[in-house]
Amino acid sequence: MQYRLLIVDDDVNSAKTLVMILEAAGYAPDYAPSAEEALALLKEIDYDLFLIDMILPGMDGLAFLRSAKEINPDLLAVIITAYGSITTAVSALKLGASDFLEKPVIPEKLLHILNRIFEERRLRREVVALRADLLKRYRFENLVGKHPRMQEIYNLIESLSSTDSSVLITGETGTGKDLVARAIHFHSHRKTGPFVAMNCAAIPETLLESELFGYERGAFTGAQRRKSGKLELANNGTLFLDEIADMPYALQSKLLRTIQEKKIERLGGNRLISLDFRIIAATNKDLSQELTSNRFRLDLYYRINVVPIHLPSLRERLEDMPLLVDHFLEKLAAAKNRNKPALSQGAMLSLMKHSWPGNVRELENVIERAMVLCPDNLIEEIPFSLLPSDIKTSNTSEWLDFDPNLPYKTVRDQALDKIERQYFMHLLKKNRGSVGLTANHAQIDTRTVLRKIKQFGLNRSDFKKISE
Repeated sequence: MQYRLLIVDDDVNSAKTLVMILEAAGYAPDYAPSAEEALALLKEIDYDLFLIDMILPGMDGLAFLRSAKEINPDLLAVIITAYGSITTAVSALKLGASDFLEKPVIPEKLLHILNRIFEERRLRREVVALRADLLKRYRFENLVGKHPRMQEIYNLIESLSSTDSSVLITGETGTGKDLVARAIHFHSHRKTGPFVAMNCAAIPETLLESELFGYERGAFTGAQRRKSGKLELANNGTLFLDEIADMPYALQSKLLRTIQEKKIERLGGNRLISLDFRIIAATNKDLSQELTSNRFRLDLYYRINVVPIHLPSLRERLEDMPLLVDHFLEKLAAAKNRNKPALSQGAMLSLMKHSWPGNVRELENVIERAMVLCPDNLIEEIPFSLLPSDIKTSNTSEWLDFDPNLPYKTVRDQALDKIERQYFMHLLKKNRGSVGLTANHAQIDTRTVLRKIKQFGLNRSDFKKISE
């Protein structure tokens, strides 16, 4: 990227020297001999940075910088003067200048300063973009599901946006507890602060305390330098303690005191550090049993269980299966840079029969494996060898599977829809997506074929690719 710079200096020779230095370094410099001309250019051209001489006719460099900032508050500027002083430098920096140089300008120092300023701007913009991406990714609307319990959870997340209450998320493995925790954080007033996650079950018991509270140099053998713990890293943000039921009983007491006092002391340290954080905890265990067995402190349980959220298992909300499958197909297709495939009704019925002990995480893995083994844009079957044992692959006999508790007319209509869909899929595949050939084969008119294609959500181009 070629940055566009404006030199504001009434010394023509000095300005020419700067122009040569900057052009040789790949910049695109302009020149204005006065503050008035520079302000006029600023209103017309979007410059990346200003190089401003402190002594200008009619308006000095600081006054010009103040006026320029009123036009563009994000303006980057470097003050250059032969009359440098600490007071002048401080005044320029307070007004928003990025740096300060004295004449005569040393080219290497100028280019170093410019490289640093633009690199810092790039990093700031990258952080803003990443934060925006996180906000989009984890806002609660992205949690997929129309089940009434999921709708209650969405409403609860929204109501938590203006509070700092501790939250305890429970649910089976794979239900999305970490996703809900992130949604709570990124939908709250702490969203610009850090989200720090720690899995209490994944860290050895002997290291858990130092990971949580940090340590000073020399606190124990191998502590070569000071290290901040997860609590300190989560300052002004959220600390997510996953699998908190696996935290050692002795450490639970220290965590309780920290949550109450919002102060920590690093291992090997003797200074209290005040912090501001929110606690979100999660577990897949039954904490009532842990309390009865004296493996979890009752006082800590009350402290973290201010707002409880229980996530339903996937088998409890099977009506969300089509939404979840569509979500994962779209997400994985984007990650693999390919067209989003469709899933046949037979394959969907196969998925609906599974008990899903691994819940949503297991479903996502199954969909990804199916996409790897089915590179076409239509997944007619899910390969049996790569799926859990209680999932059956779809085949012709499954077209007629039915729920005996449904009324006869409903079962009949469902069976006819399945057979019709498979029939037209077969003809379209055979005829490479041609409506005319399909209509001729079926001895019906093309309008009927087009209507059936729309009814069953088929795409002719998918069948052309399948045949190739």
